[in-house]
Amino acid sequence: MRKILTISTGLWMFIQIVGGQNTKHYTPVNMYMMNTLLINPGYAGTKEAMSGSLMYGINWAGMPGAGNLMAMSFDSPINWLKGRVALGGLATSSTYGLNTNTNVYGYYNYRIPIGQGKLGLGLRGGVNNYSRRLTKAEFRDPNDPVQLDESRWFPNFGLGIFWFTADYYVGLSIPDLFFPRSGSSAFDHDVANYNYTFVGGYIFTASDNLRITPSALVTYTQNSPLVYQASLNFILLNDMLWLGASYKPNGIVGIVEFQFQKWLRLGYAYEFPTGDLVGFTSGSHEILLRLVYNKKLKVVSPGYFW
Repeated sequence: MRKILTISTGLWMFIQIVGGQNTKHYTPVNMYMMNTLLINPGYAGTKEAMSGSLMYGINWAGMPGAGNLMAMSFDSPINWLKGRVALGGLATSSTYGLNTNTNVYGYYNYRIPIGQGKLGLGLRGGVNNYSRRLTKAEFRDPNDPVQLDESRWFPNFGLGIFWFTADYYVGLSIPDLFFPRSGSSAFDHDVANYNYTFVGGYIFTASDNLRITPSALVTYTQNSPLVYQASLNFILLNDMLWLGASYKPNGIVGIVEFQFQKWLRLGYAYEFPTGDLVGFTSGSHEILLRLVYNKKLKVVSPGYFW
């Protein structure tokens, strides 16, 4: 228990030191530790089985222009080169106010066994669609020519590395390399816009009925406030019940998950608004359904726990 408290306290202090000043940033995905493929292509194949997930989230419920996010993903190791290759796919759609972003990606991950773990070198490529429904906006001048809907498609790529063992995982990624310029048909590859995203966690096994998993998400973007989220999950009842909480700027997140079978997991997260958001929103909701299939898998892989 002393070891658990020491590492958890160190993780908490790190998060406070690097991000304590930035209280107005918001991380849109609260169950990042259960859907890491969204932010790191090096994660593909980590469960050592065919895996798929569906996620739906409502951000800042009750606030004008509140957004939602829908995501569908799948990934699986392939029997090429002794299982070193993993493939996957991701489709997301998010809406905020009059803006809708739709993304479709394919994933390729080459995994290298090192010691007791594996290192994934991942790449994703696809297309992004950015659209604005300005015809739905209210203008003082109904003949204002700006009231034209916009829709633009862009190619995009992302890359990441992800290292995992039976006890811990760490990853670093740049989810997107290109960004559209406002009002332009061109796209921008300025490195100042890159989101350098770190994710990491550890699994403490106290008994078959208790595992403790602290984790963290930190995103750095040049000239922007730091994004961070620190989480602590408790896995109970022979891995059937998952209870957790996260701290982030302007929000505290409660997480509950049910592992009905080895292949079926259902999770729900609710974000309680704090700080500047109190009184403006009733909170954020997120639900995640994950399916895992591999009839030949004889043991539980480390990826089962994230």
